[in-house]
Amino acid sequence: MGSLTQDIGAFIAGLRYEDAPAVATPIIRNGFTDFVATVLLGRNDEVTTCVRNTLVGRNEDPEARVLFSATRKSGPSAALVNGTASHSQDYDDVGLVGIQPTHPSASIAPAIFAEAESLQCDGKAMITAYVAAFEVWGELASREPVSVHLKGWHPTGTFGAIAAAAAAASLRGLPANQAANAVALAASMASGVIANFGSMAKPYHAGRAGQSGVIAARLAAAGMTASSDALEAPLGFLAAVSPKGDVDLSSPVQFHKRWFIESHGLGFKLFPMCYGAHRALDGMLALLAREPFQPGDVERIEVEGNKAQFTNLVQSNPQNVLDAKFSMEFAMACAVIARRCTRAEFTTEFVHRPEVRDLMARTKRVYIDTVGHQGDGVIVHLKDGRRLEQRFTFPLGHARRPAPPEAFWTKFQDCVEGAFEAGLDRQLFEQLQSIERLSNLSELPVSNAPA
Repeated sequence: MGSLTQDIGAFIAGLRYEDAPAVATPIIRNGFTDFVATVLLGRNDEVTTCVRNTLVGRNEDPEARVLFSATRKSGPSAALVNGTASHSQDYDDVGLVGIQPTHPSASIAPAIFAEAESLQCDGKAMITAYVAAFEVWGELASREPVSVHLKGWHPTGTFGAIAAAAAAASLRGLPANQAANAVALAASMASGVIANFGSMAKPYHAGRAGQSGVIAARLAAAGMTASSDALEAPLGFLAAVSPKGDVDLSSPVQFHKRWFIESHGLGFKLFPMCYGAHRALDGMLALLAREPFQPGDVERIEVEGNKAQFTNLVQSNPQNVLDAKFSMEFAMACAVIARRCTRAEFTTEFVHRPEVRDLMARTKRVYIDTVGHQGDGVIVHLKDGRRLEQRFTFPLGHARRPAPPEAFWTKFQDCVEGAFEAGLDRQLFEQLQSIERLSNLSELPVSNAPA
């Protein structure tokens, strides 16, 4: 191959809407819909307010809407705030789960919505930009055989910044050399560590990635250059984030020969917490439906998984709502006690209920040596001596176990409650579900988010 960085630039510059596989548009429709829903869900969260009040200037150019309200700020600021809000409750989509599990839309979509509004791009251009970003992300992530989480890197903030730059470069129609410069510049802006999971810093990773992508593409368009091999150099991005240093730096790219958007798609969360707990949650709820038991019946719960699966679930003894979103122990207690896991359970009061604390203490993680998602499950030992077991498959909403269409509207309606005048929430949902027909983002209704 020549240069991976340069080949990526050529792919971004040459990609057209017609090139993408047919499945891309419906997948990305759902991705954009879920993104808007989670932005509006997080519009009043503390981290969103903190980022907005601290980092957004008073007199910025009114390029793009912040929180889909009437307030417009610069494209980079809109991407920063919207990306942070989208990830603030960890309810946003997931992707590339079999490669490097991550949150694609929380990084990519903020850049796309900000630049598409700034440049007055249409829906097809937005979809093309998403495909460009997702394929670049997949091409890079697939070269690393070990989860970068294990080295402490958060792919949403690291790979996400580069993918967001690819999206912004696509929307700007940058030629190959400038598109390559954009992703190379973004490699120097990528950031986010696993140690900050369970804190307000995690959603900031996503917002910063979207903002970095917009800035990188704008700098490249203005003539800023970067290393021609910033991604694949021995001291470049891929080598820097590789846990063991055995990343593939030399294989030729596979653009147009394979499509990650087709093979991996997007998964959508039906539980408002870290995706690492979703399979166990889905399994526990299935077990409860098959073999009903009460919290007081439980002697102990064992949840099997490999190291990579448990890495993101950093809280074994959560003390607040943010902690709880990254706790397998809380997920199991929530499922058994509430018989569900919804936003209603993520309150300080529920986290500190005595029966929740007791059941969390009775939940143990069992580390097993598996590859991917093979052979793991949840085992419940009851006080009467019975042993109940549920093996895992894919949680509902996974790309290989899609949620029914009505689930998207139910989640969307719940997330955007109070953000629009009567009927406009449904109008927005339907527009997003046919976004390839949208001529301009100004056609979308304006929310009542804080101005």
